[in-house]
Amino acid sequence: MSEYTPPQCRRIVLVLFVLCGGIWLAGCGGPEGPQRRVVTEPGADFTHYTGLAWPAAAQVVSAGDIWLDFVGDGEFHLVFDLDHATLEQWLAEPPSWEQLKWKGGPVPDEISWQAGFGVKGMSADPAGGGPDHKISEVEYQSVYESKQTWYVAQDRGAGWQHGQILILDLEKNRVWFSRWDY
Repeated sequence: MSEYTPPQCRRIVLVLFVLCGGIWLAGCGGPEGPQRRVVTEPGADFTHYTGLAWPAAAQVVSAGDIWLDFVGDGEFHLVFDLDHATLEQWLAEPPSWEQLKWKGGPVPDEISWQAGFGVKGMSADPAGGGPDHKISEVEYQSVYESKQTWYVAQDRGAGWQHGQILILDLEKNRVWFSRWDY
């Protein structure tokens, strides 16, 4: 006689079905896939995440917010141009997230590979662009590699799986902000 009886077989099939369904949902973000939110109030989002006041002179270059609903992974990013005087003022003040001081670039690889800014990783539009994709791959790479940038980053987990970064590019008068959970 078999060691498995019909009720045990049904339980095993049910468990396998649940496990496979969970793996499927985790891989695609749920039945609808990744959820994109159009960033309609970039100033409010920026102030909420960084504690810095949104400057009236800010001109948004790229903004995006994409998350996998089932597992909660995702990234919010915001890139905007700003006047040089405001950037200098921010550098003269203590940075966000109770950090001691701003750090000079380049940004370490352990941090830079997490934030995609709509160009790389999960935040990249699979169709190759969209309304929130206005950053080129060259710009993306150069901001991380530049010795002319200042940044502050916060590891909100372990090993930068959950973090945020604020980069000030004084050469191009551009601000880069990303907050991610992976």
